[in-house]
Amino acid sequence: MRYTVKTLGNICHYQFSNIEEVEVNDIEFGELDYHELEEAFLLDKCSVENQKISVDDGIEFKIYDVRNNLILEFNSSDIAQNDDGGACFCPEPQYNEEYENCLGSFQYFKGEGPVFELESEEELKIENFSYSLMILELDDGEISLMDGFYFNNKDIENIDSGVSKGTHRFVKIWKQNGEVFEFDL
Repeated sequence: MRYTVKTLGNICHYQFSNIEEVEVNDIEFGELDYHELEEAFLLDKCSVENQKISVDDGIEFKIYDVRNNLILEFNSSDIAQNDDGGACFCPEPQYNEEYENCLGSFQYFKGEGPVFELESEEELKIENFSYSLMILELDDGEISLMDGFYFNNKDIENIDSGVSKGTHRFVKIWKQNGEVFEFDL
């Protein structure tokens, strides 16, 4: 039988870009507004970009059959973390030699997240589901995001994303010298 899994929660769209010291100074001294910064360093120019749903804020899972009947409903706190998959990323140049200075942009959305599809002949049970983590290690703490979603330890294919609304955004620059500059939006 084929099932669709829809998620609800807070979605984090993150982007990281390497920038030179002179560009850091231009940003710090207000010579670029956010739109200019986005155009110059983020749009189609970032080294890392993705969008994942936040485990920190909890994820609601709803599973539907082919007739769109709700079959099972649970939260991320109800299922285990899977050790397969997952990743960790630190943007700070003193820990990540790929960056001279790292510009990071984080935009949060609330609403529907990734949509998954799975096939199974067995009865669906909460304990058969798990997820892996993507950790963003920032200077002021970690952001925990769902990296993969599993049924019976098999990765479930992400087929779509739902609709969500933007809630807030923040931008930081991690400098080579260890300082952190937060861009006022």
